[in-house]
Amino acid sequence: MIGRSPTAPLVASGLAIAGVAAAGFSLLPGGVFACAGLAYLAHERFSEARRRARSRDLLLALGDLEVALHIADGPEAAKGIAEQLAPYTRDAPITRPEVYEDAKRRMRAQAEGKGERSAKRELEHALLVGSEVVFKQGDMLNVGANCAFRITEVREYALRGANLPLAGGRLLQAAMGLLVVAAEERAGAGEDLVLLSKRVADYEAWSGHTAGR
Repeated sequence: MIGRSPTAPLVASGLAIAGVAAAGFSLLPGGVFACAGLAYLAHERFSEARRRARSRDLLLALGDLEVALHIADGPEAAKGIAEQLAPYTRDAPITRPEVYEDAKRRMRAQAEGKGERSAKRELEHALLVGSEVVFKQGDMLNVGANCAFRITEVREYALRGANLPLAGGRLLQAAMGLLVVAAEERAGAGEDLVLLSKRVADYEAWSGHTAGR
């Protein structure tokens, strides 16, 4: 979950308010204009602080790509989703048996030379729009069987924070489409076996210790 702290805008707002008072009592020329300008700054900074305090997005990261997914149900819902998903991320320590078994399976697949095929199979239904699967094919991003965009075009949409127009007036956040592209590319690159092995070893040491208590 991401959300910039409202502290800095609140401090800026307080300083601006203090500046309003100082400028209002000042006998220097232009004091009235300074007063008005600082009052506007105080209002703008305070509004920004309130917006940051209310706004919370779920940050989905894959490699160097980060996508902010807005959670309409509010900050608490976003926080709950983030906490539920955290144990399943690839950088988190393994704390659950199902995550451990999945990590062992991925290690075996990589050792047998099946890592890319196994990873791509997992991505077959990673992102759906209604019942239509979003998938990468060559240099195209496909949404179902009848809608496709060039990946370069998807990147341009994503840089503008825009949505991809779909049939029936539907929309797909372009950056979400790029997550599918990035996942396909990571699947082709293979697992980070050093990191995966360390996570597995750490879990085995931890679970062995707790089981013996």
